[in-house]
Amino acid sequence: MKNNLLLSHRWKTPGWILTVPAFLTGLYLLFIEEDFEQLCIQIPAGARHFLWIKEFTIGQSTGDQPITLCLLDELVSVCLLVGLLLLAFSREKVEDEWIRQVRLESLQWAILINSLLLILFTVFTYGSPFFTVMTFNMFTPLLIFVGRFYYILRLKPLFSKN
Repeated sequence: MKNNLLLSHRWKTPGWILTVPAFLTGLYLLFIEEDFEQLCIQIPAGARHFLWIKEFTIGQSTGDQPITLCLLDELVSVCLLVGLLLLAFSREKVEDEWIRQVRLESLQWAILINSLLLILFTVFTYGSPFFTVMTFNMFTPLLIFVGRFYYILRLKPLFSKN
């Protein structure tokens, strides 16, 4: 049975190249409060209504002054999501029934754990920290899936041979 949703095996390498630096950069940005001026752009003031830019800008301006937006968070998020998608949906060199079973179980684990975490954080988190939880919720299903899938596929056989 052929699975048409999986990409070619060659997409794994770009997936790792995007995921690892984006994940590490995201962790770094999580713990610092610094703006990177190199990745900031100027948006004309008239474009703020078209881009839904009102409150969350660095340089709040009035009238015709441009707005400064730093795009590092968005760049890291897109790279991490694209990298995780490439890792999750790339074939293995030999795609057999066992790998399909591991994919299915990893997906089920990811959805179950993500849902349980989301329920817990919904009950115990309020206000602006909840926004942070929802931001992390974009990445957790794919992170759990990729983590468990590659753990079962690569690391678990190494430990079970001893």
